[in-house]
Amino acid sequence: MRQKGVVQYAVSPMRQRATHNLIRSYIFNGYRRLSVQVPYWIVPFAIGYGTYTWAKSYDEWQNSKAAHVAGHHH
Repeated sequence: MRQKGVVQYAVSPMRQRATHNLIRSYIFNGYRRLSVQVPYWIVPFAIGYGTYTWAKSYDEWQNSKAAHVAGHHH
């Protein structure tokens, strides 16, 4: 029975289940979305890692006895 001055609100069933299957859908859809982005971050990562390893080995050589014997100065 409706009463004067009393307001009732209802929530749609679609809004009640807004996060239904959120994790399961992210596993498949998220994997698909992330795999598309791999070429955009793997190339800069590989270049950066290659530069880092080259610089580290070059620094070790510069500070070694062989570099000092070769007359290489910093």
